[in-house]
Amino acid sequence: MPRDPFRNFTTYKIDPLTEVRNAGIVTNGQVYWVSSVSDSDHRTRTEDLGNSEVKLTLQSAMDATRNDRNDYVLVIPTDGGTVRNLGTAFDVNKSRTHVLGVGAKPGYQTSSGLTFRGFVVATGNDTELVMVTGAGVEMGGLKFLGTSGTHDLGTVTATMRVGTASSGTPHDLWLHDMTIENTNAAAAGGTSPVLVVSGDVGIGISGLRVERSWIGNRLWAPTPLVNYVGGTAGPSRGRFEDCTFVIDAQATTDRFIAMGTGETEYTVIKNCDFINVEAGTLPASAVTGAILVDNPLLLRNNSYINVTAAGTDTEAFKSPAYSGTASAITDVGIGIGTSAIIPA
Repeated sequence: MPRDPFRNFTTYKIDPLTEVRNAGIVTNGQVYWVSSVSDSDHRTRTEDLGNSEVKLTLQSAMDATRNDRNDYVLVIPTDGGTVRNLGTAFDVNKSRTHVLGVGAKPGYQTSSGLTFRGFVVATGNDTELVMVTGAGVEMGGLKFLGTSGTHDLGTVTATMRVGTASSGTPHDLWLHDMTIENTNAAAAGGTSPVLVVSGDVGIGISGLRVERSWIGNRLWAPTPLVNYVGGTAGPSRGRFEDCTFVIDAQATTDRFIAMGTGETEYTVIKNCDFINVEAGTLPASAVTGAILVDNPLLLRNNSYINVTAAGTDTEAFKSPAYSGTASAITDVGIGIGTSAIIPA
């Protein structure tokens, strides 16, 4: 006899997906729920939603999804905000899937119970915490923490990696309301980039969009925090908006974002905050090149703290900016201290 989703023994119940639909999610695909087995409601929700729809790990939920069917993976917060430890890297390898934290509010400081932490393999830390190779993927309302506590062997080469030279073409990736963080010092991988965006050979990645997200390492200066990789077939048409980037600079050569030759066509960084918590060491440029000519970067309406300049590459353009007959340009986005304020 087929299972009646509206009947629970002798009483009727609300369709468990009604709340999903009322939240604005409309999909022709499946909806899977990630639940922690230690949660007090885990057994009850499994009975209500169905054993085939409730998964214990992010990966098992992703493995159940199908390519290009708009399937959803909804992560339920843990009791008491407990952090989940990932045993292996989370491979987002299905196209047009959605991975969302349940109950996460807009913004990046709402990760209680929705945090996934790095892991340890035999020789140290694994190389990345999250690998995205599927196209048209949406991820939001989650925190990925690239750390293994006090473990100091090996390195985490990236908390999140988008694309590789041999696997997948994750065009149109949309990250929003995320925290992507590394809390390791140098010896434990703190110098590794937190977000790596790689172009596939001869193809590149188009349409990366990152919104309302926190990306950083407040204990060290990764080299760099966000790294564009890919040569002439690198990422294109990328956009960062309403994001916060945080580092603890150790040298003036440290930077938040390295575009280099990986940046192609154009990139827009808008309404973002670049915060270096080390007042004694100012990076010479928040965003560095060398960017290929005719592939501009626009830095629009951003703010910078403990940074000398926003972008010094010839293909980096800042707006707004004051200019006049003098050769210098006044940067209205650099944060100033109280000593620079003119008294009334």
